[in-house]
Amino acid sequence: MSFIFDNLTFNEIILHNVYPPNDDGAVKPFISKKLTKLSPEAESKLEVRISKVLGHDSQSLEMEIAQTSKTSCFYQASQLISNDTEYFKENSGEIANLHTAAHTNKSWPGGTLVVIRGTAGASNKRCLFIIKAEPQSGFKEEVTQDEILLEYIENLILTPQARLYKVGVFVENTQHSEDSEERSVEDFIATIFDSNIKAQDDSTAAQYFYSNFLGLKIPENSQQRTRDFHKFTKEFVDTADMSDEEKLDSHQALYTYLKTDQSTTIQTSEFAEKYIAEDSKDDYLYYMEKKNFPTTAVVKDIKLISKKLRQRKVNFSSNVKIIAPADKFNEVVNVVEINDESTTLTIQGHLTTQD
Repeated sequence: MSFIFDNLTFNEIILHNVYPPNDDGAVKPFISKKLTKLSPEAESKLEVRISKVLGHDSQSLEMEIAQTSKTSCFYQASQLISNDTEYFKENSGEIANLHTAAHTNKSWPGGTLVVIRGTAGASNKRCLFIIKAEPQSGFKEEVTQDEILLEYIENLILTPQARLYKVGVFVENTQHSEDSEERSVEDFIATIFDSNIKAQDDSTAAQYFYSNFLGLKIPENSQQRTRDFHKFTKEFVDTADMSDEEKLDSHQALYTYLKTDQSTTIQTSEFAEKYIAEDSKDDYLYYMEKKNFPTTAVVKDIKLISKKLRQRKVNFSSNVKIIAPADKFNEVVNVVEINDESTTLTIQGHLTTQD
């Protein structure tokens, strides 16, 4: 099961500004040496906002830690988690330096790195949150006795628009290697949120953040997870209290979601919302959780089920089977009527051969 980012508490927060390169190369970041103090209300709102993009049913992705050297983000994060507040304040700027080294394209926007040390989960696991927040402009409203004033603000960050920020988190799951100078990746869980990946832009724009900067990689089990999603969803549909027509539609929807949908991730809540009948959604989500399938997003990789997605097979109680190309199933097979005794179909095309 994925780590659940509930019960978030932020302890120390510090901000650093990062910039795109110019014609002469990398631009040094502005590194703060003082912690950022938020009001209790502002801190609570930030906790809620970050919990929403990382938490249960979110589009966050659990990743594998690939880079572990002393020049890696993982090494810096593990040290920032393990040491005291003074160390955090003096050394968090190394995260900004790593981002500057990874930010090699002038078209990628700069922004503010929000580095946060806190805890999450039922057992208050120690975490380091790294947020890349891109600025936007907006207006602040102020109501006086006889008028409403608008104040234009140029640099707003961490607004509700999730596409304007990316989040990486290192969670200390165990402390077996805490006494060592270099922490083990086995002690940590890494998770990211980046709307670029969800929007089928898993190219350099997305990779620079999770790979070049954070030193993470897409888990090697994504093929198995996709296969499990296909298998468990089919099992649920086959055994669910649905009409035969609904089951046919759900199987076609599963093909559409995995094969033709352009998203690079899959998620049970998203599939349920789009394709499962209202009175069966909760049953489906419960079924998938009982199968220990993650509630957060999973990278889609259909290599292990590519053959299964080429054809749709429909079996009847009389041992009759119909096989058709999955991508054209609804075009060539039309279900006219289904009752307890028979199924009436029309099949496009004329009979050619018989075995």
